[in-house]
Amino acid sequence: MTYTASRLAGLLDGEVSWLSVRTASAVPGPDWISCAELLNEQLAGGDPTYAWRKALLDDYGREYDIEPPVQVAAMFVLLWYVSVPSMIAGLSTALTGVSPDVSPEALAFRRHPTAHYPTDVALLSDKTVSLEEAVAQVDQHTRAFTDSYQPGVKLSSLQRRGAVEDELRGALKVPEEAVHAATAAEAFGIRLDQEIRTSCCFFYALPNVKACGGCPRVKV
Repeated sequence: MTYTASRLAGLLDGEVSWLSVRTASAVPGPDWISCAELLNEQLAGGDPTYAWRKALLDDYGREYDIEPPVQVAAMFVLLWYVSVPSMIAGLSTALTGVSPDVSPEALAFRRHPTAHYPTDVALLSDKTVSLEEAVAQVDQHTRAFTDSYQPGVKLSSLQRRGAVEDELRGALKVPEEAVHAATAAEAFGIRLDQEIRTSCCFFYALPNVKACGGCPRVKV
């Protein structure tokens, strides 16, 4: 079967309850974030996710009445950014064996106004890519972000790259009829039967909060 970006967007839209996917000829509006523009600024030494992290820290500060740990917001923003190409490629390859273009120039996203995670993704390219190309694009796109991300707190390489692995694994396991999931997992180097996450979101560092299910800090 031949897939277009528009057809893939239709398949992906609503596959995850909180994620909307559409096609667009350009970044849809001022409240949308271009992955290419964000990455270009970060690679040039800027800190384009500062306001994103601060919004999350401010929320935690109000909710818990503390000076919130910087690493919590730093890790969540990393997870959320890499989830954009990872979720799109993971869901699509699990369902169809192919993916929309997930290079930085081909993606834009919009954040939830109060919860801050990406809720909408726009596919800016008509191009579709093979599973092998999707693997390469996800690796190049996410590595450009994780390797240049400077959130003001130390994050290990295991944390940074493990976040990508975790997002891909989650995406591959979502569709009920993921007929290509096993093949895609092998191509991405992901174990679908892994129950413990590779990375940690540090949410446990907030007052009276228990570690998430599957947290690598909790021995099973």
